[in-house]
Amino acid sequence: MSEMRRERDPRLLAAALLIAGIASACGPSGDPVQGSLDAMVKAANARDASALFDHLAAGFEAADGSSLADAKSNVERYFAAYEILDVSIRDVRIERGEGAARVRLRAQMSGQPRKIGGLEGIVPSSAAYDFDLRLAVEDGKWKVTWAQWNPAGAPAP
Repeated sequence: MSEMRRERDPRLLAAALLIAGIASACGPSGDPVQGSLDAMVKAANARDASALFDHLAAGFEAADGSSLADAKSNVERYFAAYEILDVSIRDVRIERGEGAARVRLRAQMSGQPRKIGGLEGIVPSSAAYDFDLRLAVEDGKWKVTWAQWNPAGAPAP
């Protein structure tokens, strides 16, 4: 049954996890990358798409070719489908460069779907994804410029 759910909404789920997942990433205290990511997780857990997308670059693109507009549309629908949404992060690895960072992590999402129109049977209550992200400084903030995600444990394409 989980295979059917994955076929129904993989981009929607992945986009939501992308945004929420990267927001919980790691870094030393006082790190500006960490500050930006913390703000994103707070926005994601509050299901505040506007605050969350303030931390994606204008030219954001996903590995599958979807754009910032695509991600916004998917995440807004996904957030609307949940009463409660919570994301935890593990296995975080950050590589830093001049004005850029690469973050790899595993995000575990859990939530309570809204109880309307059979949504609980379509929207998963939990999922895990592995992310590979690129962040850069834009307008004085660390923002996600590129992202790739796969179901946790699946081989990278």
